[in-house]
Amino acid sequence: MHTDFKLIFRRVLLWVEAIVAGSTLQLTLGIYIMKALTFAWDYPPETTGGLGIACHGLVSELTAIDVEVIFVLPRRQKIQSSGARFIFADIIPPELETFALPGPYQHSSALLHFLNSDGTLAVYSRQLIEATHDFAAHATIIAKNEDFDIIHAHDWTSYLAGIAAKRVSGKPLVLHVHATGFDQAGGGTVDPSIYAIEQVAFKEADCIITVSELTKTTIVSKHGVDAQKVAVVHNGTEVGEPVRHVPTLQGWRKQGKKIILYHGRITIQKGVDYFVLAARKVIDHNPNVVFVISGKGDMEAQIMQQVGALGLSQHVLFAGALWYEDRDRMYQSVDLVVMPSVSEPFGLVPLEAMRHGTPALISKQSGVAEVTTHVLKVDFWDVDEMANKILATLRYPVLQQQLRTEGKLELLRHTWHVAALKVRAVYDRVLQLVQRLAS
Repeated sequence: MHTDFKLIFRRVLLWVEAIVAGSTLQLTLGIYIMKALTFAWDYPPETTGGLGIACHGLVSELTAIDVEVIFVLPRRQKIQSSGARFIFADIIPPELETFALPGPYQHSSALLHFLNSDGTLAVYSRQLIEATHDFAAHATIIAKNEDFDIIHAHDWTSYLAGIAAKRVSGKPLVLHVHATGFDQAGGGTVDPSIYAIEQVAFKEADCIITVSELTKTTIVSKHGVDAQKVAVVHNGTEVGEPVRHVPTLQGWRKQGKKIILYHGRITIQKGVDYFVLAARKVIDHNPNVVFVISGKGDMEAQIMQQVGALGLSQHVLFAGALWYEDRDRMYQSVDLVVMPSVSEPFGLVPLEAMRHGTPALISKQSGVAEVTTHVLKVDFWDVDEMANKILATLRYPVLQQQLRTEGKLELLRHTWHVAALKVRAVYDRVLQLVQRLAS
């Protein structure tokens, strides 16, 4: 009884926390520890972007609020501690039976065709698509041999795995939409294979979590998803005081240069070409500014050519893909971080920068714009206004200091703990609905 009382008291505290966090969802006062079978494509430290970082942030907090997370990755990798139990789908014990999956998991030899940003035809191999089917086949085996209450699949690369686990176990499926094929296309032609996976998955899901209202609108309008089936849970960030690093780019600092940073993938979705156009306009007014582009992607060569064509070679540094300490050192060394995304479901970069005390300028076409006040905002296509706001930040130290101070305070409302409380509430609501339908 004493233990039961402690558990009930803990759930009451979690319920109160959810209300304080502004969640409109309901938390039950159950005294059980929920088990979530979770699928995702990557995880820190071997992550390729914001998806893995978001998964780590959520899992670390979910395990602290009575959720036992069984986290399945497609292949063996190093793992950053988070409290979850990890399974690698490419390591299946030989005693477990394997079999082919029917229906949507049949492989196709067709190639994916869509247009590059310059209008030329691109042909991509189906290697990644095939890998998601393999992940689904392994998910079936894993789900047959694990004990869990609910399934949680992150991003399109894991949707088929989530569906497979649902079909073999009968347990409810929650999908977490971190981006859609429409976001990745950046206004271009949507990859038909990714669209088809999303379409099937959204229909089979018992509930869909999106990282922003922007993404919710996309799946409702583009995929015909019932809005009542969607819960918005904005991403969070770490809020503790970060480790301070020895600054980088000190040679430029000694020359009196101001430094502007873009950090992220170099793809059509991210709007790096607009960032370069704005850089040209900034340099025309203030040649004492340097622009750093940190990242890799399929548009890297194109952006380099654009920089050269605009006569910016002496003002733009390509830093490569920076991670962890190198990334944090860069955040701490620049005057402003710019996220010019064409279509950004959320966007963790500005929150990361704000934590390090660096102001951010973000596109209005981003989910993070819904929950941040103390940042500068601009339409991604308005390069004149983007340049004006960059110049204003550099010209007025008072503005820069206000963005730094108020931005760090604002982060206290956007923690992974808050996001995890809302995800747990989604789990509870879905399980309650399943129980009512079964009774």
